Amino acid sequence: MPSAQDIFNKLVEIGGKLDDLNATTQAIRADDDQLVNIENTDLGELVTLAAYTNQALYQNDLQNATIICLLEQISKNTCDLVNQSHLQTALQQTIEKNTMRLAEMFAATHGEAALALEREQVLRREIEKCCRPEQPPPPCQEKPCRAPQQIDPPPQVGGVIE
Repeated sequence: MPSAQDIFNKLVEIGGKLDDLNATTQAIRADDDQLVNIENTDLGELVTLAAYTNQALYQNDLQNATIICLLEQISKNTCDLVNQSHLQTALQQTIEKNTMRLAEMFAATHGEAALALEREQVLRREIEKCCRPEQPPPPCQEKPCRAPQQIDPPPQVGGVIE
């Protein structure tokens, strides 16, 4: 026949198993409550969020098209500048060499004219101190790309479980 201590130990063991069963039941109830909350979430809110996501992706696509346009313009302008600078450097070197030769020949044969030219240059610099000559407009003018309109911020919906 089992002793009173054996019966007491069995009762404690059964009580522990009942506590475990109770904890498991509470966890299942919490999961059920969460499922009920998900089911109660307004489907319209989810549709609204999905529509906003689609709109944001489309906005991003439009911005990418603008970025690509700008990069193509930069690439074309850079290539044009490199080609022009190559041509202009060669021309400037030739002009400098020829101008120096002409100035030396002119000064050697026409001393009085060289002196008059030097005086005119001094006067021109004094005039330009107060009245700068008009500068031509820069050759490169920015051509803005079409930028998409900004979209509204995302809708504020409640009840969505994250």
